Amino acid sequence: MLVSTLHRLACLTLLSVIQIAASADELPRHQRALLNEHCVDCHTGDDAEAEVALDDFDVDWSDQDSLAKWERVLNVLRSGEMPPPDVSDLADRPRGNMVAWIEKTLLAKTSIGGTQPRRLNQTEYRAAVQSLFGLKNFKLPPGFPIDREYHGFDNLGEGLVLSPPLMEAYAESARLVADQIFPPARKAPESVRASAGAADMVISYSSSKVFGDVMRLGMKCDPISRSCTWPARIETAASGDYTVTVSLSSFRPDPDQGPMIAKVFARDVATSDSVSHKTLRLLKEIEVTSESPQTFSFDATLFEGQTVVLHWANAALDSDRADKEALTQFFREKQKTEPRYLAAWHAMQSGESGQGFRGGIGWERVKAQLAREGLPEISSSEQDDLLKKVLRNPVLYAETIVFDVFENGPALQIHGVTVEGPHRLVEGPREKEAQRLQQRLFAQDDSPEQTIRRMLDQAFRRPADEETVQAYLGIYEEHLAEGHASGEAMHLVIRNVLISPRFLYRCLQPGALDDYDLATRLSFFLTGRPPDTKLLSKVGQLSDATVLRAQAERLLPKKPTDHLIVDFTEQWLDTTLLSDIMPDPKFKFSAKDVRTAKTEVEYLFHEMLKANLPMTDFIDPDFTFTSTQFAKKVYGLKKGFDGKKQNTTHRVSLPRGGRHGGLLGCSAVLTATANGVDTQPVLRGVWVLENILGTPPPPPPNAVPPITPDTTGAKTPRDLLQRHTSEAACAGCHRKIDPVGLVLENFDPVGRWRENWPDINQPVDAASRLPDGTEIEDIIDFKAWLVANIDQFSSCLAEKLMTYATGRVPNYSERDEIAAIVQSNHEAGNGFRDLVLALIASETFHTK
Repeated sequence: MLVSTLHRLACLTLLSVIQIAASADELPRHQRALLNEHCVDCHTGDDAEAEVALDDFDVDWSDQDSLAKWERVLNVLRSGEMPPPDVSDLADRPRGNMVAWIEKTLLAKTSIGGTQPRRLNQTEYRAAVQSLFGLKNFKLPPGFPIDREYHGFDNLGEGLVLSPPLMEAYAESARLVADQIFPPARKAPESVRASAGAADMVISYSSSKVFGDVMRLGMKCDPISRSCTWPARIETAASGDYTVTVSLSSFRPDPDQGPMIAKVFARDVATSDSVSHKTLRLLKEIEVTSESPQTFSFDATLFEGQTVVLHWANAALDSDRADKEALTQFFREKQKTEPRYLAAWHAMQSGESGQGFRGGIGWERVKAQLAREGLPEISSSEQDDLLKKVLRNPVLYAETIVFDVFENGPALQIHGVTVEGPHRLVEGPREKEAQRLQQRLFAQDDSPEQTIRRMLDQAFRRPADEETVQAYLGIYEEHLAEGHASGEAMHLVIRNVLISPRFLYRCLQPGALDDYDLATRLSFFLTGRPPDTKLLSKVGQLSDATVLRAQAERLLPKKPTDHLIVDFTEQWLDTTLLSDIMPDPKFKFSAKDVRTAKTEVEYLFHEMLKANLPMTDFIDPDFTFTSTQFAKKVYGLKKGFDGKKQNTTHRVSLPRGGRHGGLLGCSAVLTATANGVDTQPVLRGVWVLENILGTPPPPPPNAVPPITPDTTGAKTPRDLLQRHTSEAACAGCHRKIDPVGLVLENFDPVGRWRENWPDINQPVDAASRLPDGTEIEDIIDFKAWLVANIDQFSSCLAEKLMTYATGRVPNYSERDEIAAIVQSNHEAGNGFRDLVLALIASETFHTK
């Protein structure tokens, strides 16, 4: 009932703001004559060349496909590509007249504006819910439908359809949100007794080991996965008081060390195993004094979804880097009781050259050396060298030596764990969080009407009209009249608010973009969140360019991890693909390297924005952001970085005019445009045309099958690409695609430089002729060409930003305005920050 009502309301609301117009005009006589003489022989009917038919002289200028077709005609006439000189010779004057007519007509027929009703995408929806109710950790429920990508972005009105499954997901999400604020009353669970033996306890890589009916702990380091254990199948169903019973003993204790100290903690089952035991809530500290099992029972409060964790607090073995000396001291003590101990480790490492020795396998190899007759002695200097290795990598050595502890002691033994209860229910984090959320929702002494009004104003991102307030108040009062409690009634109101089109959609008001809509557009663009109090306080003043600029500057990203930086670069540069790419092991490009690569472009974008650097620095800067390890491994740099920041992203100096640096030299871009195994010039070429030059090729004609590559290995990628330009149906596009794809062929699938093509062992030939006739030899030449023609890149990026900001692909008139902004910005210094602020001040940004 709730969902079907919303669906009808959404449809009515959307139809009220969609304007449909028809405007069919007959082409003027001179234009018809020119097309008849030079174009229609090839561009006629269903079999028209490049699927562009020009024999219908009645044009519907309100049709987007028609507008796009005539803009394609304009572009090929401007560039001289059409008509081909060998087919028809079109003189400069009639060509110029035709170009001028199309330009004038497109400007007249495409008014600025036209964003379709724009639903919040997943990221915006989640942020809106978090902002409205203070739910910092709100997440979408599993199975929530993904957003459709359109023109490279997932926040465009045209792609954000409202499907029945999505409506159901919104309704379920609304219920989950309301449940967090007003948790439904639940029946107290019956008291239960859950037990776990040694075999039922969690064994992580080096935390513990089972021997018969006991489990042994041997270390005290962090995280809990490396020193602790817990029952695999004990989880409390409700927050309450429980009785915890543990059976413990000591295994071969050190008589000089006193009792073993066992600590019992509480942890949320859902938390990561990588947390520190120091962050857990201590339930009990126990002294274990016997080598026979001792039973310890105590009462403790456990919250819903928790279990108990056992930790040996005063174990001698510790691999934490903060106390590396403790591990070397452990080795020294073992050497006192077993004089051949260090010799065995030394011999094991020498004899197993190139092999790892982590964990139980390593310990078995040490034992084999200890059992050897004639084990070579080692000098004191060799002992010192071994201990230095331990200091350099304490975790590796500790995770091996702990197996010595498991076998020979001293170790803490766990025989069993029992949790019984709850004996009494208590307020847990869930209930306390609900109280916080309710206090946030209800201002002191507010009436239900005041609370609902304030919630609607925030949810709808503008003051709710009186009729709407009374409608939601009616829902509340009707539920009360049916016998429900106030919290249950507000629960229903919240659910209805969260499935309202006025919450789910932006800028639904008919008419022009007012200050509330402008504030919403600005805030979601720059922060990914609804407008804050400071921005809304400026409503009524945002038409003042000074006020708007000040707010825009306040909301601009401050860190490389801020929303605009991460979300926009992921979609513009396709770095979202990186998580799904698994580079071939031969490249030795780890998951950590992938994260570093992605971070590099985010830091670059942030630096460009923060420092207002010139647009040319996107292409050929004198710096990059990377780590020392990555700079050496991937880019082959030998200087310019901070040697102390091996794994920390920082600014690294580069010479201008080099191979690396800039977007086209970033590993993230070069990896995202490959497949982890090899490179494909066509894919990289299309990517450059789309995201750097702003001249995306049209889709391949439907009637033309893909070219089957020659797999004999006898030809270079350049030879194979020649087939594209030899096919008449392919040549036009591939003359643009292939050159900018080939110029990147010196970069392998993860962005490292290579001189030869793989497998065929022939030198990479990256030389190309660009569409304007410029001859280039390699990526250095191409970057120099881009710098010299930087306005083309600037226009591309500006259009991407405007698309992302407004939720629509800029039309011809809007691109005309953007081009003027780019030119003006170039003349004023070409700063990237200035460009972004100028786009925000534009008519295109201010128009629905």
